Amino acid sequence: MPKVLKIMLFWTLVFPTIITIFRIITDYILGKEIEMLSYSAVFLGIAAAGLIFAGPLNYLISKSKED
Repeated sequence: MPKVLKIMLFWTLVFPTIITIFRIITDYILGKEIEMLSYSAVFLGIAAAGLIFAGPLNYLISKSKED
């Protein structure tokens, strides 16, 4: 699998999933109501940010370190 694909998949799928699970666990511990609709908005927002900003930026940083 190409390096760029690994980086983009991490920042658009893995990282948002980890953050969303962490927020669900935090809300459960604090006793707040868990609504999946609000967590889907968090997931999609972080995934969009990963696709637009974090993924390409991290790819360019890793590419510049190779040179």
